[in-house]
Amino acid sequence: MSIVVCLIICAVNSLIINAVSIRYVQMLQLSGYRIRGVIGWLKRTNGDYLTRTFALVFFSVATMLIFVVCFSQSALKYIGALFYLILSVYFIVLQRRQKKKTPLKFTARVCRLLPLVTVLNFGLSLLSVYFVKDTIVCYSLIGVVPLFSLLSVIVSALIASPIEALISAFYESKAKKKIAGVSVIGITGSYGKTTAKNILEKFLSVKYSVYASPHSYNTPMGLCKCVNEEYAKQEFFIAEMGARYKGDIKKLKKIFKPEYTMLTSIGDQHLETFGSLKNIIEEKCSITEGTQFSVANGYDELVKNNVKNAVITGENIKFDNVVTNLSGTAFTLTVGEESVEVVTRLLGDHIPELITLCAAFAMHFGITLSDIAEQCEKLPYVEHRLEVLNGGNMIILDDSFNSNPDGAKNALKILDSFEGTKVIVTPGFVELGKDSEAKLVEFGKQMMEVCDYAFLVGRNADVIKKGATYDRALKVSSLDEAMSLLGEIVPAYAVLFENDLPDNY
Repeated sequence: MSIVVCLIICAVNSLIINAVSIRYVQMLQLSGYRIRGVIGWLKRTNGDYLTRTFALVFFSVATMLIFVVCFSQSALKYIGALFYLILSVYFIVLQRRQKKKTPLKFTARVCRLLPLVTVLNFGLSLLSVYFVKDTIVCYSLIGVVPLFSLLSVIVSALIASPIEALISAFYESKAKKKIAGVSVIGITGSYGKTTAKNILEKFLSVKYSVYASPHSYNTPMGLCKCVNEEYAKQEFFIAEMGARYKGDIKKLKKIFKPEYTMLTSIGDQHLETFGSLKNIIEEKCSITEGTQFSVANGYDELVKNNVKNAVITGENIKFDNVVTNLSGTAFTLTVGEESVEVVTRLLGDHIPELITLCAAFAMHFGITLSDIAEQCEKLPYVEHRLEVLNGGNMIILDDSFNSNPDGAKNALKILDSFEGTKVIVTPGFVELGKDSEAKLVEFGKQMMEVCDYAFLVGRNADVIKKGATYDRALKVSSLDEAMSLLGEIVPAYAVLFENDLPDNY
């Protein structure tokens, strides 16, 4: 075989393997570029993608070998290779047509990773073609190479990791310089972070210029991106700080050095990645260590019993007389001997807790109770977090960014206050560790008490149905299927979209 033909075959084969590898790169990106996240995805899906790749390899190799053996002295022996090419293209087209909630984003990091993946895939193809003289062995190896697509992505990620660490350090250093001398507020919690961030921004903006990290940006690189590209020297920078692994908060504090912090809640979200509730408690409570001023949600028992170096709500600053309806939430906010009536469009049992928490923080910086009450009336819905939307012939309660059992129970309580037929669309929860099945079954029981119909999306459906045992709890394969079935329900209804898992779940 000439070197030119060899290189052409290797180039074509490496393109095929690259296309197969893209799915693994997407999972790597969704897992925060943690290799164990990709392995976790394979375990959760029982290696479904790997199995499909194996099927591609099996049929391709079998066909190529049949033609090589039967037509070894004829040009027909190459038909097997043509079949491999056609089958590979068909496999790739099927994967591309599969709808993805979060498609691969071709960020600078991905664009640095893909050339490494390509080089490795080309090298594997070259080993199969150029250095193997036996045609049967050569064809077998060419067809088998796609099975190594996962390995090529993992090896490429490992090779790139020192370079990525240097690049991250550069952006972190740049962000540190930009916020030097600025008052940084760090907010963390198992849930309620984004809502608390938005509320606090409103309260502090009465008297100060404030920049809050947008949307749900809460990782080191996400926050660095916000600071480097958008922050414009406001007096306060409010940083939402997320954590899925032990040490995440420590890293965020090292970069942004928050002088002031807030702890909204502690729960079992991300129990799978933290390993234990003890680790979650330690990680979340570390946010208040070494700060000038911190507040913590005293209405959360795990927070109250474990946090140190923080003002605890529920004592000197507290709320009572809570009234919740479809228009929003009203309650009395009391600080010492002074009280004020608070009204907001935001829904949920957690809203008085978060407003009280943010009020304690804002009053430390001179914001008055009357200012706080006035700002509460202006608070907008937080996108995808118990957001009420008008869907024409239905009312939509969008809680698709919630992913914890306590929040879901709260959302069902709100759904129950609506009139007419009540519907829930949900995939359930993830990363709850060994308690996952029990939590999902309990969730099923809760929805059966409230919902006339339940559309259970994805692989958690069978477990949820152990709790939601009625006939109107329907398993669906996708959100699109659920939406099409919604059209068959009576016109007047309220629908709760509870959680929306990314593709790696």
